Amino acid sequence: MAKTDTQISIRMTSEFKAELEAQAQKERRSVANLVLKVMEEYLEAQNKSE
Repeated sequence: MAKTDTQISIRMTSEFKAELEAQAQKERRSVANLVLKVMEEYLEAQNKSE
């Protein structure tokens, strides 16, 4: 089965990464899953405001 997901890279400060890791741990998620969730919520909000 072929993968349908794609990957992107972003740069951030080590302090910001630590904050993301701490929040992800609180929510029992991976950092990638937390970032994806936040991005999806942002796009949904933007689409509703159009």
